[in-house]
Amino acid sequence: MNRSRCSLTAITGLVILAILGPAASAPAQTPAATSPITIGVLAPSTGPFATYARDIIDGARLYSDEAGGQLGRRRLELVVEDYQTRPDVALTKIRKLVERDRAQAIVGLVLSAAALAVKDYVNTQKVPLLISGFAVAETLTLQPNPYVFRLTYSPCMTAAPIGQWTYRHLKARRAAIIASDSVGPLELMMAWARAFEEAGGKVVQEIYPPLGTADMAPWVAKLRHDVDVIGVQTVGADGVRFVKQFQEYGLKGKIPLVDASVGVSEISLLPTAGEAAVGVYNSQPYQYTVDTPRNRKFVQAFRSKFGRDPGSPAAFTYAAMAAIDQAVNATGGNIEDSARFLEALRKTDLEAPQGRVRFDRFQNVVTDIHISRIDKVGDQIVPVVIETIRGVDQFLGMDPAEYLKKPRLITLKGSFAK
Repeated sequence: MNRSRCSLTAITGLVILAILGPAASAPAQTPAATSPITIGVLAPSTGPFATYARDIIDGARLYSDEAGGQLGRRRLELVVEDYQTRPDVALTKIRKLVERDRAQAIVGLVLSAAALAVKDYVNTQKVPLLISGFAVAETLTLQPNPYVFRLTYSPCMTAAPIGQWTYRHLKARRAAIIASDSVGPLELMMAWARAFEEAGGKVVQEIYPPLGTADMAPWVAKLRHDVDVIGVQTVGADGVRFVKQFQEYGLKGKIPLVDASVGVSEISLLPTAGEAAVGVYNSQPYQYTVDTPRNRKFVQAFRSKFGRDPGSPAAFTYAAMAAIDQAVNATGGNIEDSARFLEALRKTDLEAPQGRVRFDRFQNVVTDIHISRIDKVGDQIVPVVIETIRGVDQFLGMDPAEYLKKPRLITLKGSFAK
């Protein structure tokens, strides 16, 4: 009898354990209760894009602070890596973030060549990369890259609208163009030139100084003076040097400068560029002067924490963190369920500082574009929005198949001023 009773008790105990064990222990073993979410932040703190890197890092930090250091009720850890503006180092750093730090998503990246260098790796590792710096290479999102999302813009999204705007509103007919000889700046400048010529204008000169040019004076000296406008896309510290030496050569105020995006006129560069940047026109999804309740709140919080105005990479990275947070919550905090997390990212639809943010089927952002002029208002140098174009996508409203029949932008270098 005792043996039978003991056997029954043992069997019953096993059944109870089998039924209650996983459910009872789930709260202790669920990732949401036991481990943090790690987000890698790739930022080129060394090199000509250091100001952009600072904005990327601070945009992520601000979102983390406002979210109480959590995503989906799980503790958030940010791991920052400096890839020194080098594509090979970007690949090394992203490997470290994924394989050693166990990052579950990556934000940041400036430099199209760096984004192109890492895209195959993140696709293979199945770790989402949310590009929130200036990595605008056209080919990044023309075809599906399942784990690559771009929250910034493609070359045509900013450059084509302002290229056409230059012809219509500045009445420019002949243009010279100058751009840093790197994938992103080149493609932006090519998109501007193509749109300008499609509107009826003519590009009569092309100049391409190397990225990281310490002295822009010889390149400024080459610019023709018999043009109505100069399209420009010299970026980072190169952009600051360009506008200052453009002014020193006495060209400021004589020939309008139109930035194909925000190469010489990005917010983070204006304190250094000073009055040399006044009068430059640009095109951009984000300006801190956009007067909406959501952006006013963001700008106030950013100023309070960091003591300066937010540049575009700060707003883009803040939006990237919000998209990740939204997706984590959609999975019930289980970011480890990569299929659900990825699908939730694809369905991103949020009101960010720059406006409504969502993705097309190739995971490139669809967002508003602001055409602005840099002006001096009181004692401040600020972007003043002239025109806003709503819901711009990378195909400019065309059917993707029709857009893909056009030559790739990078192939147009040297084809205009023949």
